[in-house]
Amino acid sequence: MPLAPSPAVIRAADVLLALAAHPTRPFTVTELARQVAIPRATCNSLLLGLAERGFVRRDASLRYELGQAGIALGDAARVANPALRAAGVHAEALARSQSCVVAVTIRDGAKTRVASVFDFGPPFGIRPRAGDAIALVPPFGATFVAWEDEAQVQAWLQRAAPPLTKAEIARYHQALAAVRHRGFSITVSPGRQPELATALEHLIGDQHAGDPGRVRDEAIRVATHSEYLASELDPQGSIRLTQLSAPVFQPGDDGGAGTVGASVMLLGPSHDLSVREINALGETVLAAATRATNDIGGLLR
Repeated sequence: MPLAPSPAVIRAADVLLALAAHPTRPFTVTELARQVAIPRATCNSLLLGLAERGFVRRDASLRYELGQAGIALGDAARVANPALRAAGVHAEALARSQSCVVAVTIRDGAKTRVASVFDFGPPFGIRPRAGDAIALVPPFGATFVAWEDEAQVQAWLQRAAPPLTKAEIARYHQALAAVRHRGFSITVSPGRQPELATALEHLIGDQHAGDPGRVRDEAIRVATHSEYLASELDPQGSIRLTQLSAPVFQPGDDGGAGTVGASVMLLGPSHDLSVREINALGETVLAAATRATNDIGGLLR
């Protein structure tokens, strides 16, 4: 019979993740307790233990923030994940060359999480932050799911709420096939769906506020039941690009093709682009991800 995880360990991890999502903002004990939904006394005890080991620090105003011990863990995690390390090198080079914002994302259980951000873009636009996470539900995480087997694809589709219609399921299968064919995913905010752009802005903003709640769930619902994940684009049209993502493949255990270990994600500019411009950007992102894959001896799939 498998052992159950320790509730105290889970709660301590939740506290650290909450602090990591807002690395420049100190929190009171009450604020953190409310955010991770635990009693204040429990939160205070956890923080004292974490502070003892240097994972959090308390300032003069009795507010907590991440401590220096977290740096060693973060560096060790990158060493343990060659795909993440290689992706970061080429993501930064891409951000510099294109004067844009590029993030590296990873799959974290049933979520995708931003591991690092390289910001060389203009002052306006949506910007993710390291630690941001979103549930692995359609259309999010398509770059990871597109190369999974059918059982994993079905599990991804079944996480949608409310459930997808047959037509929507068929459209997602078509979109995933397009991702595999071109080598990168394209997400767009069509002009006929201004509510989608608004929903996505709320999604990012509410994550940073630390209490996503109903607005976050509605944003995910709108994106799920939209054409946010593009398959084929009208070559004559202009489109507002949200992001382009390409996979970094890690080596397989048996020397064969491995899984997607990380994703290089370029955030779109705040103006419309032609389909030709979008495809050219996509090829640039794919080239960066391919170089990262080659650096670690992964095999393209």
